[in-house]
Amino acid sequence: MLLSKKIKLISLIASVCLSTMVNAQSEAEPTKVLYNDGPYLIDGKNALQQYSIEKNKLKITNYQGAEHFPAQFPISSSDIYQNVDKIAAISDIHGQVDIFIQLLKKNGVIDSAHNWQFGNGHLVITGDIFDRGDTVTEALWLVYKLEQQAEKAGGKVHYLLGNHEYMVLRGDERYLHDKYRQTLVLMQRDLKSLLGADTILGRWLRSKSTIIKINDMVFLHGGIHQDYLDLKLNLTQANQHFRDSIGLVKAQMVDNPIYFTLHGSTGPVWYRGYFRDEYLTQAQVDSILKELEAQYIIVGHTSFEQLETRFDNRIIAIDSSIKNGKKGELLLWQKQRFMRADMQGKQTEFIPLKAQ
Repeated sequence: MLLSKKIKLISLIASVCLSTMVNAQSEAEPTKVLYNDGPYLIDGKNALQQYSIEKNKLKITNYQGAEHFPAQFPISSSDIYQNVDKIAAISDIHGQVDIFIQLLKKNGVIDSAHNWQFGNGHLVITGDIFDRGDTVTEALWLVYKLEQQAEKAGGKVHYLLGNHEYMVLRGDERYLHDKYRQTLVLMQRDLKSLLGADTILGRWLRSKSTIIKINDMVFLHGGIHQDYLDLKLNLTQANQHFRDSIGLVKAQMVDNPIYFTLHGSTGPVWYRGYFRDEYLTQAQVDSILKELEAQYIIVGHTSFEQLETRFDNRIIAIDSSIKNGKKGELLLWQKQRFMRADMQGKQTEFIPLKAQ
């Protein structure tokens, strides 16, 4: 009888230990789904280090790639581009790289190997590659590659920063996909330091503009409100103020009147009034365009099922809800015509050209 009790006690202890081991293992493992992420290239003591996650395991090596990264990425001396023959514009990719690739590929911006084939054309991304989806890193490196290839071909890639870029760069994790939460755990970093100034992607992002003008079109994420115009900044000044404000917390924004306006609800990365302000008039929009010396303002940020226009086609909305992971559209401008381009490469005239 005593032996039987001892056996039962040993069995109970073994069962508890096994259960504890299983629980400890599940707590130690960030996720049961195998995933890959990276590379993240971060300055080391003596060399650039590459952090890659392969099947949930963090691998750290000295960077051995062929790409040479500058100590500082160049900042455009002008944010105004004239005599551009063709433009492709897209917004709010939100970690959906497959849709991004298909739209570019089917509409002649990249080839089947994801290389630039848009010649001297300009590709504009009006912000929000970050958050929501699980292929943000892949989209960033694709844009980086296309940027280099476009320059060699006489074209240009403009990756403009949107509100989600600024949120991520100050460490706001609210819209982060779970995959990237696991990356932070494995790399033992917070979001702000993952894209800090000591990283290649972080330095690259810090070189970007927020507002540009191509021909007679102004491109940005949210929109232009009179509050922004009242700052009396040219585009170069505005974009530098935006760069200088990267990483600042909200309290620091409030203390600086320029930053407060730029990052406020009527600022260029947050404004939604073209689509939600019932009191905004055509005369006010015309006045804003006149001050910008532009015919069109092209924005993302406010989501629709397809490309949309407002205010006599002067405001063009290009956030086509790619974030939902199902479909999207690309805006094309070539041969003096605006075209709506879909996932199958079908292109239809979108907006009649405005008289100059």
